[in-house]
Amino acid sequence: MEDRYARQKILAEIGESGQQRLLDAQVVIVGCGGLGGIAAAYLAGAGVGRLTLIDADRPSVSNLHRQVFFSSADQKTKAVILQEKLQQLNPDIEITACAEYLTKHNIDELLTGADLVMECTDDIFCKYLTNDFCVLESIPLIYGAIHKYEGYVSLFVNGAETDIHLRDLFSDPDPNTPVCSEVGVMNTIAGIIGLLQANEAIKYILGIGEPLAGKLLTYNSLTNQQLIIQLSKTYNSDLTEVYEQSNYDHEDGALVPEITAADIGTALGSYSFISVMPPHEHQAISPDTVRLDLTAMSEYELKAAVPTIVYCRTGRTSKKAVAQWLAHTPTAKIFSLKGGFLAYQRFMAAH
Repeated sequence: MEDRYARQKILAEIGESGQQRLLDAQVVIVGCGGLGGIAAAYLAGAGVGRLTLIDADRPSVSNLHRQVFFSSADQKTKAVILQEKLQQLNPDIEITACAEYLTKHNIDELLTGADLVMECTDDIFCKYLTNDFCVLESIPLIYGAIHKYEGYVSLFVNGAETDIHLRDLFSDPDPNTPVCSEVGVMNTIAGIIGLLQANEAIKYILGIGEPLAGKLLTYNSLTNQQLIIQLSKTYNSDLTEVYEQSNYDHEDGALVPEITAADIGTALGSYSFISVMPPHEHQAISPDTVRLDLTAMSEYELKAAVPTIVYCRTGRTSKKAVAQWLAHTPTAKIFSLKGGFLAYQRFMAAH
């Protein structure tokens, strides 16, 4: 029988011993979309012995231009669909699908024991949650991100306190960081960055080449310009305390009451509005809209008789605000505006 891995085992840097290292490795991939799907496929092809795929999302038509393993007819979660297709690609390895969002409640169970974690989501809060846990548990992490035509990759070794990690790039998550649905994305940049993440993972497992530890690789798909930036250690806060006090889990949108711009319609008087947009971005939906900082939400008294809609620019910070409010006032009549003020603007312009 022909050897599946013959073409890579003849490489002097890999050989039989390197292939065995790949087969012995356990890699967890957080996010199975444009980055994670491509990265997972090439790790499966290379013979990484155990893959865990984490994603509770289901395919949507607007993502299919860059998430090439799915179709508009798929009803299962991305993690399950990808697991089934990659098992066909390589039936000799163990692939586990976890149809959940990564949160502080399940992260220990899902990531502990991994030799390497790959962060492939477009959720800024998930990126920091994954980063912080991996730093505290000394689990190597490969970071990937895309924006319009550009992509970014780095390896966070997390073996010593002096090792570079995500908070050395940006100390705190910015909830207004735009995502692909807001600013668009070139489909090929997702594939390129996913491949670069897979390449970095294989290099790390094998101990070959020059790793991106302490470096950030940037790639522009329009110019083919690629830069490797040397990073410096800048974050010196107590990460254990930051992690324990954080509440930047995935917002579990299915559990947060949401309302669309179409549902609001023109009946603005039926609702009161709270904006959690920063002062320099704030725009009022109604004349009596109240703007609050996220930290002031718990001190604000909702109008008992009128349902309240909380909104931000994209709908992510408002979901977080509503989740926090309902945690201490479960009976509150409060909703997050789905898609945020941007979606509301688009709806009003079209109607």
